[in-house]
Amino acid sequence: MTVEPLPQQGRVRVLRATGELDVMTSRSVLPALPEMVEGAAGVVLDVSAVTFFDSSGLRLVDRLARACGGQGAQLRVVAPPGTMARRVLEIAGMVAHLVEDDLASAVAAVEP
Repeated sequence: MTVEPLPQQGRVRVLRATGELDVMTSRSVLPALPEMVEGAAGVVLDVSAVTFFDSSGLRLVDRLARACGGQGAQLRVVAPPGTMARRVLEIAGMVAHLVEDDLASAVAAVEP
């Protein structure tokens, strides 16, 4: 699994996760989250290309939300309907105010 910053869209930082998001792969990403969101007014985590998403993915989203909160940045997660990530986020009750279906909607939701 990788989480890479994409070109910034205004003051919105977009992070794209790919591959499997499990306990082994998320460990390397968690410490870098505060640096990834530093200076952003809004942050979007795109998990559309994640092929495996479990409680480690929830932990990543939670830590990212805390990092954003510490910076005063809004957060949205792109998890299209029908994806594994969307289903896990639904079960955890995190969809209502956090998840968007596509990147454009997520960016628009966090733009200052």
